[in-house]
Amino acid sequence: MQFRFIVSPFLICFLLSGCSLMPNEIKNAEKIVDTYPDSALHILQQTHHSQKLSDADRALYGIVLFKALDKLEKNLQPDSVISFSVNYYQNTNDQLHLAQSYYYKARLLKNTQQFADATKIYLMLMDFAKNNDDLQGKIYSDLGDISIMQIDFRNALKKFKLSYSFFKKTKDAKNTNLKLFDIGRVYRLMKDYKSAKTCFDKLLSTCKDSLVVGLIYQEMGISFYHQTQFDSAKYFLRKSLDYPTRGTNLAIRNYVLADLYFDMNKFDSSTTYALKSLNYPANFITRKECYRILVNSRYSLKDLDHMAIYMIKYQNYTDSVRQFESQTKVSVLEDLHKKEGTTSKFKDYLIIVAAILIGLILIGLLLFFKLHQRNKTKEIALDLANETIVKNQTLLRENLILKIEETKAEKNILFKKLSIPEKDKAIIEIYNQCLKLKYWNEFMALMNQTFNNLIVQLETNYTDLNHKEITWICLFLLDIPLTDMVLILENQTGSIYKLKQRVTQKMNLSSTKELESLLKSM
Repeated sequence: MQFRFIVSPFLICFLLSGCSLMPNEIKNAEKIVDTYPDSALHILQQTHHSQKLSDADRALYGIVLFKALDKLEKNLQPDSVISFSVNYYQNTNDQLHLAQSYYYKARLLKNTQQFADATKIYLMLMDFAKNNDDLQGKIYSDLGDISIMQIDFRNALKKFKLSYSFFKKTKDAKNTNLKLFDIGRVYRLMKDYKSAKTCFDKLLSTCKDSLVVGLIYQEMGISFYHQTQFDSAKYFLRKSLDYPTRGTNLAIRNYVLADLYFDMNKFDSSTTYALKSLNYPANFITRKECYRILVNSRYSLKDLDHMAIYMIKYQNYTDSVRQFESQTKVSVLEDLHKKEGTTSKFKDYLIIVAAILIGLILIGLLLFFKLHQRNKTKEIALDLANETIVKNQTLLRENLILKIEETKAEKNILFKKLSIPEKDKAIIEIYNQCLKLKYWNEFMALMNQTFNNLIVQLETNYTDLNHKEITWICLFLLDIPLTDMVLILENQTGSIYKLKQRVTQKMNLSSTKELESLLKSM
């Protein structure tokens, strides 16, 4: 590292020795950007991006600038610079620079949470990266990051494993270790703590990079926290603070510590770490969770003035999360991309067939028949796939109902010994346990998963509905008995019917029968 700081100024002086900074300096920056990104960035910052540069030089300038910024983990900007590079190389035969410009355009979109647009570029970029293991490793790594943000952990795991295999081929030890860490992190998110520990133990035994070691301690601390082993969680999280970080990890470590201290009823410590987390770079999900902790901590300490301030900020980030969740997932865009590729090839094939038909009518008819048969097979396969999706959705609902019934059955003997008020309280606790009724965000996530984003649809299309009314809708679709609904919603039997009528009116329907039909169709 010391040698680098000695050499870099020498390189800068050598490269800047001319009287003016023109295209040659851009090419010099391109040569050293992989090894000395800070020096390359300095050169580019001295180059005035003006009309004196040709279109070719401006396009190269954009790629080298974004590459230097990316390696130094700085904000990728401005968008207009890399967009010019993309537009220029689209009209040339320079496939290498076109691929690089696409990649950094996608990175910019990913960093600004425009995941759908970023994913489309990554998928298109695959055509350029077939013989480039390093680029494929980077693409799959970024798609894995996006899948994690979209709570699509299985797809994220698949992407990180592909990225790991490509980086292993290139013998890139740093990125190989980081991808093995990401694989362990996804296992942790999937609550497969045993597989996560296997990955982390393997890394700790082979990797001496302090950055990676700090990340491992961070994830081990989070794993112990989610397993409610608070002492071990606190030990590893505090230990991780002694290691170097990159990106948003310092914010994450402080945020999880804040959550941990809140669960331990140490509200002042919880507040301290949440505020620390907000001082570091973080994504909007981490910031939202920090404000959640601050709201709850201040409420517990009866500090209602600060609680109100934090509540406003929490709501703002919650709105951002909703907008983010509405973006199309990576897996869906992948399917669309494959279908578009198949359609494009199919059109090219039809053009060839049309030319052949001029002289070979009989052969053309035969080909048409075969194509028709193939499309028919695809339609059958698509119908089967749709049928499977419907069955899976039904299975989710049935499993949830079964879980409630099994929990009731387990406590059936206990119920016989309870008084009626105690029995009612026990029933409510069963539903709280199975449906997460006490925690709106967790309940909402569970219902969205079970009923195909039902709550998202309701909150989008019927803004007058409140949480209690939405909860009734979900209980209705789960076929929860009326007697249990009364307990859960803390109403009388007649009040449930009035609630149902209010929902009917708010959804602009003429009768409760029409309401039931609409809800089941949704």
